[in-house]
Amino acid sequence: LESYEILQNYYPRASIFPSIVDYTDCPYSWPFCRQPLYAGAMPVIFNATILNGMGVIGYVENPPVWQPSDEVGNLLSIHFSYSDVIWPWTGFLGLHMQIKEEGSQFSGLIEGNVTVNIYSPPARGEKVPRRSTCVLQLKLKVIPTPPRSRRILWDQYHNIKYPPGYIPRDSLDVRNDILDWHGDHLHTNFHIMFNMLRDAGYYVETLGSPLTCFDASQYGTLLMVDLEDEYYREEIAKLRTDVIDHGLGLVVFAEWYNVETMVKMRFFDDNTRSWWTPVTGGANVPALNELLKPFGIAFGDKILNGDFSINGEQSHYASGADIVQFPRGGYLHKFRLHDSSESGATQNILQTSGMTK
Repeated sequence: LESYEILQNYYPRASIFPSIVDYTDCPYSWPFCRQPLYAGAMPVIFNATILNGMGVIGYVENPPVWQPSDEVGNLLSIHFSYSDVIWPWTGFLGLHMQIKEEGSQFSGLIEGNVTVNIYSPPARGEKVPRRSTCVLQLKLKVIPTPPRSRRILWDQYHNIKYPPGYIPRDSLDVRNDILDWHGDHLHTNFHIMFNMLRDAGYYVETLGSPLTCFDASQYGTLLMVDLEDEYYREEIAKLRTDVIDHGLGLVVFAEWYNVETMVKMRFFDDNTRSWWTPVTGGANVPALNELLKPFGIAFGDKILNGDFSINGEQSHYASGADIVQFPRGGYLHKFRLHDSSESGATQNILQTSGMTK
């Protein structure tokens, strides 16, 4: 009965969900509430859902508008992306948020509203289009730009996830999940790492573009974790310059890559009625070797796993590659691990054979 009464009194309108982005409300607004905005950072992207109760189809009448509640709100720059056609019943509103350079020393809250007008064709018996104004409230925490040593850049651009191709799982010990479909993102299966880095006082930004598109002088470390894509020659040259000339720290988690193992992971997919063969291993180690070649570093095709301890901290090494080449004068940690690769104890340096973009 209550549902019936609600429907009887319902007036068709459009709305946005969630209706508020509040950086002071944790954990509801996680991961946004875990890291404030600051000038010079990569854009923070927030996606909201447009719910259109006026009809199965709708349209955005005008570009969304940012309306700050006070003068400091002008320090916020927002680029919008949104559905050209809202169908069926739903669409999206994307906010790409950055703090302007003049806000590099600002500390405080920025509040205001994003408004967007939606319209739908007239319903049966009506002569004029239905219109509705949606409001998304923003309450954003802003801090002065952190020092370079505290800023970490996470490479998301070179991550490929299922379904564009058969990307196998990272850990071969996992038997009930053969596809790498979790996204390998700081806010999905790497959320624990994100929280730990934030707890340690680091600020983590996401790179959604090639390595040629960031200023290495602004970051202390580049994190490259479980990456399956290849690299442009320009990216390889720039990374060498960034590390050697600009002092950028580089952390690479290589995962595994073994051709014999990949061939044995081939299976027949009932949905597509075709054979699926992995396009790479847990990561694209040959491409990583091409990227790290200027530094004299190379990974092999062993698949190692086992437990190890550093400074009393016990850790597990699950399905990772071995290091077969490292520059003279460098420091390597050595542990006894089990080799589970199909080809046995090989020492092959995985080459790209012209795989570079």
